[in-house]
Amino acid sequence: MDPKEYLTNTSFCPIPWTGFMYNSNGDVLNCIRSQRPIGNIIEESIHSILEKNTKIKRNMLDRQPGAGCDGCYDLESEHKGNFNVISDRIFYLKELKTVDSKLYDKIDNFDLRKIDIRWSNVCNHSCIYCTPEYSSKWANELKISIKQPQQQQIEELKKFVFDNAHQLKHVYLAGGEPLLMKENEELLELLLLKNPNVNIRVNTNLSKTGTRVFYLLTKFSNVHWTISLDEMGDEFEYVRYGGKWKDFLENLDEIKELPHLISFNMLHHLLNYLSIFDCVEFLQSKGFHNNSFIIGPITKPKFLDVRHLPKHVLDSISDRITSWLDKKPNFLLENSLQNMLKYINIPIEKNLDQCLEEIAKLDQRRRVDSRMIYKEFYSLIEGK
Repeated sequence: MDPKEYLTNTSFCPIPWTGFMYNSNGDVLNCIRSQRPIGNIIEESIHSILEKNTKIKRNMLDRQPGAGCDGCYDLESEHKGNFNVISDRIFYLKELKTVDSKLYDKIDNFDLRKIDIRWSNVCNHSCIYCTPEYSSKWANELKISIKQPQQQQIEELKKFVFDNAHQLKHVYLAGGEPLLMKENEELLELLLLKNPNVNIRVNTNLSKTGTRVFYLLTKFSNVHWTISLDEMGDEFEYVRYGGKWKDFLENLDEIKELPHLISFNMLHHLLNYLSIFDCVEFLQSKGFHNNSFIIGPITKPKFLDVRHLPKHVLDSISDRITSWLDKKPNFLLENSLQNMLKYINIPIEKNLDQCLEEIAKLDQRRRVDSRMIYKEFYSLIEGK
């Protein structure tokens, strides 16, 4: 592919030629934005899955949209000219810019340079909005057995990844909780030996820094921590069931001393309808830049959707967001606030009573009392 065409073809993304995303249920996708799997290692090998992934490449070379890629295309259209917001497509065009563009000339070419790996659902938290598929603690709580590949199938996937470790440009580790996964320990040891300058991104609850995985990550220079956090104190421990706020703060102070990037992945929901702003202010007071905050609304499970709140409560949220936007925070924080404001104004068929019933079920199963933690919330909605 001509380098100019590589940059001007707005349908093109390098990922189908260079990478994949793996979920612990065996699903293989082009990337996290993809809307459908391209295969599953329970049914066929990773080599077979990637070899047959030709239709999306043909479309892109013909300047046609890639199937399942609407997330990137829509983001680019909505935020055209806003350089604080870039799609994954554009991110990987930059991240993989040193890859020989001739790779993209043929639809049957593939050369692994980027991975997004969720080896298992191993996790020590059962966050209220998570699921058993992404949390072993959730699976244990609900007594659900999650279908996962056989060890031999995972070993075949590992071999493919490990054989290409020396040439990887970008590694994304998520879960579950990636700091607890043995496979990540093996991968990082290999990368440290063969590819120490690789770019690594870690999506973590930051609950455990005493692991071998964490120790190995501290040996790399190009690490970007994406930390899941939406609230503080007792609210933190309710939402991130199994986590301890004190431990989290100690761990956050520990990684602040590392020469690494840090971002916060935050979710706005029914219970932290206003306290999420207090959390952002707290992090700002610790010196984190406005480009560190990525905030999005919860859409699943539906009972945590903030739009179920009464209109007068949503109006108070709107006022809070508007007052922040008036200060022109810029960067990713401003974009997040704009998206939050837009979302709460999208109509929904409200059913707050059902939301409270679901929360009560959660409380009963976990033997906790959300009413003692969210006193202001319950006081406010009981006057609905």
